[in-house]
Amino acid sequence: MNRKPTILLSGLALSAAVALAGCGKGRGAAPAPEAPAKTAEKVEEPATPQRVHLTAAAIAEAGITTWKVQIVDLSHILSLTGSVGFDENRLLLVAANVKGRVTSIPVDLGARVKPGDPLLVIESVDLGRTREEFVTELSSFNVSASAYERARKLVEANAISAGEFQAREGDYLAKKTAVASAERTLHLYGDSEETIARLRANAVDHRLSAADGATLTLRAPFAGRVIDRKVTSGALFEALQPLMTIADLGSVWVFLNAYEKDLALLHEGLSVTLRTDAYPQETFRGRVDFLGSVVDPQTRSVRVRATVENRSEKLRPGLFVTAQVDVPKPQSEAHPIVAVPQSAIQRLEGRSTVFVQVEPGVFQRHYVEVGHSFEGFTEILAGIKAGDVVATEGSFVLKSEFAKASLVEED
Repeated sequence: MNRKPTILLSGLALSAAVALAGCGKGRGAAPAPEAPAKTAEKVEEPATPQRVHLTAAAIAEAGITTWKVQIVDLSHILSLTGSVGFDENRLLLVAANVKGRVTSIPVDLGARVKPGDPLLVIESVDLGRTREEFVTELSSFNVSASAYERARKLVEANAISAGEFQAREGDYLAKKTAVASAERTLHLYGDSEETIARLRANAVDHRLSAADGATLTLRAPFAGRVIDRKVTSGALFEALQPLMTIADLGSVWVFLNAYEKDLALLHEGLSVTLRTDAYPQETFRGRVDFLGSVVDPQTRSVRVRATVENRSEKLRPGLFVTAQVDVPKPQSEAHPIVAVPQSAIQRLEGRSTVFVQVEPGVFQRHYVEVGHSFEGFTEILAGIKAGDVVATEGSFVLKSEFAKASLVEED
């Protein structure tokens, strides 16, 4: 069974911190947990660390909340990057098996289509000629079939010679083969059973209806969206030339890059959690269903594919993503780390920075060295320790306050 990281979210609203002000002003950082805590290495700070003071009213107005730094086990998380692609099992290049001309396009770019919806109406001289041949061959076959049946009865009654019967039988079989060949060609060109049945009816009175002349409607085989149109009405095209593309974006493939050292951890069926800068507050989930068989000689990585449900269609092909793959390890390989919510980290003077609450209403900046990000958290390699209380939501307000303080010092 996959082990999940246990993260005790001891988020403290600063209003509660202010209520505890009676516990002693000038007090140091929040005490670490009773159990021995892992401490990130120290990052060099300014000789006189800057602090800012905010009133309880200012803290409430800015919506600043805090979080107690925790130790988590990252042994089951493998961070990878990649991009979104089409689910190629739900992607269709629309083309005709016969050359011709586009007469109309009932759907526009971006339109949603259902199975059986018309996509293009085409006209083809070759298709019309083959339909005419089918009707002609079928009419001739019907006559030959009647003659063959009469000859069979006559030869049984010794009314005609065996040679004459064989001649009529040969003509019957030849015409039967010609009809079957024309029907196969019509199927290849895209005619449905319904259309061919109508042509068979036409053969009775040796005619070809206007509806079945030389036109053909290309229809959607599954539900999806028109993502590309390569022709306009009136355009001429060759057989098998792509005319349109439809895709079902309710399912997408995500292609990730895994390095050689991580291959032993990966296998089909692992769960994947995805994030993208386009929708930073949302996660998308899927499963690994393919591991590449070849290592890229340039990047020393292997392609990993995950299939992800995408009913909202927010994951668009080409979008860059980060992924956390759940890869359980033995307990002996546990890897506890110091981690904070990603919202706690700001860039100040070009460096990753968090703001530690040293006493109610007082925040001190700490430069930190960051590691991997996973499930909304970021690993802290150096700069703070477990038990410190850091600003999370609203930390950008503190960043602004420190920036103001720096300008005052320069003056």
